[in-house]
Amino acid sequence: MASIPIKGNPSLRNRRSAGLIGVIVFHALLIYALVTGLAQGVVKVIQQKVEVAVISEPPPPPPPPPPKIEKVVQPTAAPKPQAYVPPVVNPPPVVQSANAIQSVTSDPKPQPAPTPAPAVEAPKGPISAKANCSHLEAPEYPSKAQEDEVQGVVTVVFGVGADGKFSGISNIGFDGGIPPRYRSSFKSAITAALQGYTCQANSQLKQEFGFKLDSGS
Repeated sequence: MASIPIKGNPSLRNRRSAGLIGVIVFHALLIYALVTGLAQGVVKVIQQKVEVAVISEPPPPPPPPPPKIEKVVQPTAAPKPQAYVPPVVNPPPVVQSANAIQSVTSDPKPQPAPTPAPAVEAPKGPISAKANCSHLEAPEYPSKAQEDEVQGVVTVVFGVGADGKFSGISNIGFDGGIPPRYRSSFKSAITAALQGYTCQANSQLKQEFGFKLDSGS
């Protein structure tokens, strides 16, 4: 079957070309508008993100509070207790009965004076033994001192009891002529002689004993 060529219409072609060009121009304008609008939108979105990021940063932490200063309160000293002073109580007045007044005003009977107890005579002295003793005895010369020709004076203070007898030597003194090694023998001889004394009772007596060798012997 043979084809039949169809001749084109020139006016139809012109319309199609004009429509195609219009579509192309429309798309070009639309693309330009989209590009320019989207670019501004993207800038706005980036600015908003940056601004939001800056604003949404957390604030810095607050500074630490200053150290708390505690006030030290000194304890107040307790008041000293006052000494207790007892109240003064006046004694009640003494009411004397008529009988008591009568007995006071009446003259009491004289009471006999108490008999004084016999006074004990205190020891006297030291007084002289020769003037207050009725019996004296001379002591024996110690033989050792006599052989060694030791001479001197011995002074004694001795006591006499209530019976007038010797009670003990209270003090004894030797002169420089009697060496210490002979003094005990002189004291023994004098003590033996004082045992036979009879003197004033309760007295302290004093006497000197001279021990001297006979120059004629």
